[in-house]
Amino acid sequence: MKFRLAGALALSATLVTLGVTLSSGPSGAASLKSVTFAYDFPGPDFELIPVVVAQKEGFFAAQGLSVKVVFPSNTSSTSLMLATGTAQVGFVTTTDMGVAVDKKVPIVSIGNYSMSNNWAIFAKPGTPLTAANLHNELKGKSIFSYGDTWTESMLPFVLKRAGLTASQVDIKVEPTAIDTTWLLAGKVNYSTSTTNYEIPGFQGAKVKGKLSEVLGTAVGAPNVPIWDYATTKNYAATGGAKLKAFMAAIAKATAWAVANPTKAAALFDKTYPASGYTNAYNLSGWQLTIPFLKNAQGKYFTETTAQWVTLSNALKSIGLISKVPSPATYFTNQFLPAS
Repeated sequence: MKFRLAGALALSATLVTLGVTLSSGPSGAASLKSVTFAYDFPGPDFELIPVVVAQKEGFFAAQGLSVKVVFPSNTSSTSLMLATGTAQVGFVTTTDMGVAVDKKVPIVSIGNYSMSNNWAIFAKPGTPLTAANLHNELKGKSIFSYGDTWTESMLPFVLKRAGLTASQVDIKVEPTAIDTTWLLAGKVNYSTSTTNYEIPGFQGAKVKGKLSEVLGTAVGAPNVPIWDYATTKNYAATGGAKLKAFMAAIAKATAWAVANPTKAAALFDKTYPASGYTNAYNLSGWQLTIPFLKNAQGKYFTETTAQWVTLSNALKSIGLISKVPSPATYFTNQFLPAS
């Protein structure tokens, strides 16, 4: 789902191989309590900005924390890193959470990152793509997918609205490719991603015209948050003070990054100079992310029973989970700062 660059993948390999992490606060400061944060992708990208800001602007240190960031070997490993204790807090998609809970992985969400679903199907400029004519436009065509759980969950709803089955389209799963490159080169007819990743990637390719897009929510996909912060149920029971401190720091960092997007993107660039992403890409991506960070009541992070009921019923309807558990199985708001 995320826009990939060769540099980002090379950096992630280095980070994993060497065990490199980045920490906040004074090196070796005995007064700071350690927390390890696992990202959802093998390399850093702009959605990591709130964590970077919390590190570099001292929000973690002010809460008594020293937070280091680690990266999974693949997009399916973050939940496992939490379950095995490699990290105490992680960044996962809500569909990953749904699948993990179904498989009895003891993790729990402690705060939404985004508040709505901006996943979409895209076509290069000049290629028709409309909600009203999906059947004819998608039938027999190739659709790029990273093979991530979110796309695996959303695409069935689009195909159902189009009156198609997976066998009537050619879904090309390429976890290490660059979807925008494949789309613009004509290697696929359509790509799948979220608007905050696809649009900056397209802008960076400097192609004239406007991407055609159909949001998943316009054609039957559930409108639920995509990403959240998660921990294990055991750590939620034993490390509550650290989790409250972590979320308090993230709240201040998120607000700071929203108010100072240019500075926030520059901090990311400085922290991860070999990420493979340009400043223009990071800034555009973060600015496109900002509108999705608050709910309709203007609040960050807050989760609801309704979002998890909607998501779990959707996942059950497409056979991705075996049963719909109690919404309370998925989340808690107890570690969020008072607003």
